[in-house]
Amino acid sequence: MFGELGVADGGPRSADAEIVEDAQLLHIPCEIIQDLCLRVPSAAQVLTKSIAASLRRLTEAAADLVLLDLPRRVAKTLLSQSRGEDGIIRQKMSLEELAHQVGGTRQSVNAALRGFERRGW
Repeated sequence: MFGELGVADGGPRSADAEIVEDAQLLHIPCEIIQDLCLRVPSAAQVLTKSIAASLRRLTEAAADLVLLDLPRRVAKTLLSQSRGEDGIIRQKMSLEELAHQVGGTRQSVNAALRGFERRGW
């Protein structure tokens, strides 16, 4: 779900989204969601929780950018990925996607990963 900030304050969307594989999207006009929230308090609670979760995630990401160097941000991101029973991360992520997530370049993330490899990590 995205675009919930605009539903809450009536302003324009604050970000764009890009799909990386085929997808079906459902657009629900702002007015419909606002009306639903007025009529169904639990819907407003779900919207509020979604906005709060986004704010927490962005606050943590901002703190990471300030307080952690790139190799630590890469390590934190990799350690947060879900793993199979064998401990191996199954989700496919390109170097470019990882770089985008940690606020680095593909080259700098590659250097960090090589450093992990040299250490036997």
